[in-house]
Amino acid sequence: MYDRVNLADLELHENTIADGRVRAVGYELRPAKMRPSVWVFEPGEQSTKHYQEEQEELYHVLSGQFELTIFDDDETETLELEPGDVVVVSSDEVRQLTCLDAGEVFIVGAPNTKDDGVVVD
Repeated sequence: MYDRVNLADLELHENTIADGRVRAVGYELRPAKMRPSVWVFEPGEQSTKHYQEEQEELYHVLSGQFELTIFDDDETETLELEPGDVVVVSSDEVRQLTCLDAGEVFIVGAPNTKDDGVVVD
């Protein structure tokens, strides 16, 4: 069994916890073990500074330019991301995605755990 959707057919939904809009791939396809979505950002918009309780996250830049900052107690590392780049971040790593040039990022969290993110000040 499989399910299929084209991103162009999915509505953009405003996000209540971060900048950007979301194409709710997971809501449409209902996968059991992962939580996929496409986030759409304008320059300067960013995700919350957060970590996950269980989910590791995969970020695949579809278009645009982004910075992904990983915060550690001892140091902060910022990765510059462009179309085609894929990064996996463990659940316990504090991270924040910032848009430099308008674009879309395909983000998959696994396991499929609702409201797993913990926002950090």
